[in-house]
Amino acid sequence: MRLAIYRATLGEAFGRKIVLWGWIASALLVGLFGLGLAFLYDRVRQDDSLTTLAQRVLVGGILTILGLYVGSFLSAFLAMMLAAGSVSTEIDSGVLQAVVVRPQPRWRWYLERWFGLVTMAVVYVVVMTLAILLVAKLVSGYEPGSLFGLLAILALQVTLLVTVGMLLSCRLSSVATGVVLFLYFGIAWMGGFIGWIGGLAEKPELTTIGTVVSLVAPSDALWKAASSYAIPLGMPMGSTGQADLPFLSTLAPSPWFLGWAGLLTLGLLALGIRAFSRRDL
Repeated sequence: MRLAIYRATLGEAFGRKIVLWGWIASALLVGLFGLGLAFLYDRVRQDDSLTTLAQRVLVGGILTILGLYVGSFLSAFLAMMLAAGSVSTEIDSGVLQAVVVRPQPRWRWYLERWFGLVTMAVVYVVVMTLAILLVAKLVSGYEPGSLFGLLAILALQVTLLVTVGMLLSCRLSSVATGVVLFLYFGIAWMGGFIGWIGGLAEKPELTTIGTVVSLVAPSDALWKAASSYAIPLGMPMGSTGQADLPFLSTLAPSPWFLGWAGLLTLGLLALGIRAFSRRDL
């Protein structure tokens, strides 16, 4: 049966109700975001200190990007939860002894498992992002500068995290994988914050540290790259070319960095296949 492991992976996630509870929590988040944005944006329009339309658009845009930031975090967290026990749980339960080698080789099982988890993570982040943008559009008329660029980079972010999680799960238990994966995600965020501080304080050594961390753990840098596409065309963000905010970037992402993130994901996928092929079942 073709793609049997892929379908089984989707069915397992729905059976464990991870996806169901994820969607319920996301619906609540989008609802709260809509209420909060409507209230805050109404206050902004009544604020006499914001005299120009550009200033009001700026405030509404920042609020929307904050909502997208939270949505990106939840998507990353779901991707990590899905990947944490993706391999180790199957090995510990003994299910793989009856599946791999015959009728399926190990590499195929791993790829189908990876594809199933990536599918769920990507669908989640795309739907979550579109829901937030729809609410922002209805409330404040907000439109991102490039919807395709925003969604593509967010999809790459969750794909990277799923890939790292599956690689770790080949060697570690589910709990250990979850802890290490969350630390990996946290280090990426800390590296981005250090880089932002370095740029703000004009400290090249801090900027270098942030750059190195973003190459090893690019999840936070990928969010910042996506946020640059979330900013509407012509939205005023200052004349310096860089926003004074640690959670977004106004600079267009480097094609070299995006290419590196894609190659890193493929390389980690290859390492995961190799590690799984040598793992005792």
